[in-house]
Amino acid sequence: MNIQNSLASFGNDILYVQKWPWIWGDDRNYPWWKYLNRPGTNRRELDQLQEKMKGAKGICILYFAGGANVAAGENEAERAQILGVSYDYNRIKEMEFQQGRYFTTGEANNAQAVALIGASVAENVFNGRTNIIGEQIKIRGVKLTVIGVLKKEGSDLFGFTLDNNVIVPFSFTSMFVNMYDNGNDPLLAVVPKKGVPMDELKYEVKGAMRSIRRLSPYEEDNFAINQVSVFTEGIASIFSIINIAGLFIGGFSILVGTFGIANIMFVSVQERVYQIGIKKALGARKLYILLEFLLEAVMLCVFGGLTGLALVIILFKTLGWVVASNGSDFKFYITAQNIIIGLSISIVTGILAGFIPAWSAANMRPVDAIRGEVSDLFKGMSKMFKRGKA
Repeated sequence: MNIQNSLASFGNDILYVQKWPWIWGDDRNYPWWKYLNRPGTNRRELDQLQEKMKGAKGICILYFAGGANVAAGENEAERAQILGVSYDYNRIKEMEFQQGRYFTTGEANNAQAVALIGASVAENVFNGRTNIIGEQIKIRGVKLTVIGVLKKEGSDLFGFTLDNNVIVPFSFTSMFVNMYDNGNDPLLAVVPKKGVPMDELKYEVKGAMRSIRRLSPYEEDNFAINQVSVFTEGIASIFSIINIAGLFIGGFSILVGTFGIANIMFVSVQERVYQIGIKKALGARKLYILLEFLLEAVMLCVFGGLTGLALVIILFKTLGWVVASNGSDFKFYITAQNIIIGLSISIVTGILAGFIPAWSAANMRPVDAIRGEVSDLFKGMSKMFKRGKA
């Protein structure tokens, strides 16, 4: 769940167009320099893609300009991440503000020196001040005006968070980096309209990009269309193997536990043979005897299940406290479904383990049960007598 939630923060329904693929194809010998020499996405392609795309709700270009120190007066936030975005970024990434607002169209398109800052940057630079809109910050010698402060969202499993980010208009990013460097790889992010399937959107993006770059039908794509699902599908296959191993180990443990409970129940029946005989002689039905021992087996298993569940919850609370004290947002999950499945397995295990002993107890003949107990009593007395005589 931690991994799924972390990947979801990148957007399961977002396509990212760039020069490099996130996952290599079947051709492992594909020359890396072909990827390097591909043209990077740019603002012109963004404008053309916005004109051509009919199934997209929002399209934006974004570029991670690396880390930099953010200063305001004598205070400084170290290694803040600079992110350049176009106007539609708020349609790609949902953002909540504790102060201020988002970019206007003019600010986004005209390289205005304005910035949105994350909660951690605001705390470090402005010491938790409640009104910092209009204040200036300095990044690599460039001054920017703060127009918005984002609410604190915490980091995910991969450490990605906007809390330590400074978001500036993409058109202003050239003040920090050389956007014409061939090593740069901005991303075009495309999110579909409601009801548009991702496969359909992917084909539309591919066709539009080939048209924009004027590729003939015989030329291969000189861009990659990436999606977070390539990671989720890979992780799903890994977890399926882990689940199979867990089922095997858990199944073996349940099998051992079943035999253990069955052994306890056989002993319990053997110790109460005389009581069973008396009950049946007084008119107790087979069903009542059967249910008595079945319920005992089920209660033993449920008690064991509840004990195990309590230990797991205590362990998770302890680990959660240790992890949180180290500044991580990693969470330990135990869901209602886990609890229901665990207790259901306990009940079924109790029924399976207790059925044969309960069936044998229910089918005892009263006379044989009482006679067997009396016989055992006389045998015990004779042994005591012989010992005393000796």
